[in-house]
Amino acid sequence: MPTTGRHAGKCCVAPPPDVYESVGQEVADICGVPAYISGSPSSRAAVLFICDIYGWKVPQTRRLADKVASAGFFVVLPDFMNDDFFQSPDPDNPYEGLDAYLARHSQEDAIEVASKIIDELGKRGFKQIGVAGFCWGGKITVSLINGTSKADAAVMLHPSFLVVEEIQAVRKPLAILGAEIDEITPPELAMKFGNLLEKIPEMEGKSIVKIFRGADHGFSTRYDPHDMDAVRRAMEAHDDMLNWFTKYLQL
Repeated sequence: MPTTGRHAGKCCVAPPPDVYESVGQEVADICGVPAYISGSPSSRAAVLFICDIYGWKVPQTRRLADKVASAGFFVVLPDFMNDDFFQSPDPDNPYEGLDAYLARHSQEDAIEVASKIIDELGKRGFKQIGVAGFCWGGKITVSLINGTSKADAAVMLHPSFLVVEEIQAVRKPLAILGAEIDEITPPELAMKFGNLLEKIPEMEGKSIVKIFRGADHGFSTRYDPHDMDAVRRAMEAHDDMLNWFTKYLQL
């Protein structure tokens, strides 16, 4: 079983400020949690976003949700953290308090909520459902595309805390978009995951691993909007994610 360094890379570096006026709306309750929704509820396909530890209100994440919605998908970005995004109490140590925070926000509980939301989306008439997981959300995402899942495709962006057994259980199309500078899921580990996926008969031709050169962990939703190289890398990852869902989810 591979191990990953929790306290490494930019796992716990807060996203730079961004000014963005969302086009979707917040709803008070979907399966017991608030959520940001965007797109037409009459769409044939929905995408469930599973955010990182900085929560559902990050402007960069909502910008991406709106982009996916503008392509024709109905997007749900739930608040898995009870509006309790991570903040280190020590400005000199970005990881101070992380273990206690993760203990408060169990990934197992998030998996249960996410599964209920997928069921609810099915009841609302969505014929196909994708899942996009960011950092902390990657582990939740991979649990939703095994042999018993009702999700139809997924994308993980710079995922965290994954183990081999979780990858070996995947049975639905999966794209892994990783960062070159990432000690949590370094490129070597991401490529190992890709090799494991290729060996699964049901996954033949249904997985990709792409490493973004020069990118840090968290690059797709924690980029500095004033850093054009960072923006370019993030936009490329966003396009790759959208292309993956367009390929595997019929609108």
